[in-house]
Amino acid sequence: MSLRIGVNTAMFDGLDPDIAFATIAEAGFHSVELAYNQGYVGGLSPELFSARHADRILALLEKHRLTTHTLGATMNLAADDAIADFSQRIRFAEMIGARRLTVCLGRRADRELIIERLKVLADVALAHQCVICIENGGDPGFDLFALAEDGFAILEAVNSPALAFNIDAGNMVSLCPQVDAIAQALAMMPAAAHCHIKDVSVRQGEFFFPAIGEGDLNYPPLLDALAEQGIPCSFEIPLRMHRRGDSYPERASRPVPPATSLAVLQRSRQTLLPWLE
Repeated sequence: MSLRIGVNTAMFDGLDPDIAFATIAEAGFHSVELAYNQGYVGGLSPELFSARHADRILALLEKHRLTTHTLGATMNLAADDAIADFSQRIRFAEMIGARRLTVCLGRRADRELIIERLKVLADVALAHQCVICIENGGDPGFDLFALAEDGFAILEAVNSPALAFNIDAGNMVSLCPQVDAIAQALAMMPAAAHCHIKDVSVRQGEFFFPAIGEGDLNYPPLLDALAEQGIPCSFEIPLRMHRRGDSYPERASRPVPPATSLAVLQRSRQTLLPWLE
């Protein structure tokens, strides 16, 4: 079975979605994961989650002959308005046809509060026929779910069919450098509904995101498992940011040129050709 893979739009942070979608299509991909991640991309206006914006996204998907199955929606679920804000994201996901929402959750110190909120949000997701794909975090701001055992404990506590994993081995490299990130990712497979394919290159103690296959992670065993089980994936290559030595993100002042993103996507696709045929 071939790999089902799309492109997360984090690499196009600061650019119009029309440009992002055109580049994704030119690179030979057919699916998009919008990256509306609080704290990792530019300011997220409530307008982004409106019916009007959903209509624009649907029109652009049709224009570029793309589909979407997943919405990137990371935010701190311990924040004051988290239930209302994430419910808005669930409704928006339904409007654009995305049935999965990927989300890093927040801090370990807020575990009990976040679990109670996930119970509420899981019911909202069920009502809108969506699945919340909780994602292992990449810095201490999202360390509630760092390793596979953390994630399984959260799933057990919430106990809802609307909750699953979004695997992100790349995040583990920065938050938990002592572990085998690919082995941890494989351990998550039984509860996974989505996966981010993100390579990481560690340079002078900081973390950068190159084309897939040009970093430090040995992805083939995970790609084999994802293809075998038919779990959808997205390239998540956040070119505009890197992680400092303390693992927190640092965002460049200017967007990455579309031509750079196109070249990175083309090289990444070439690496994955054995899993795409």
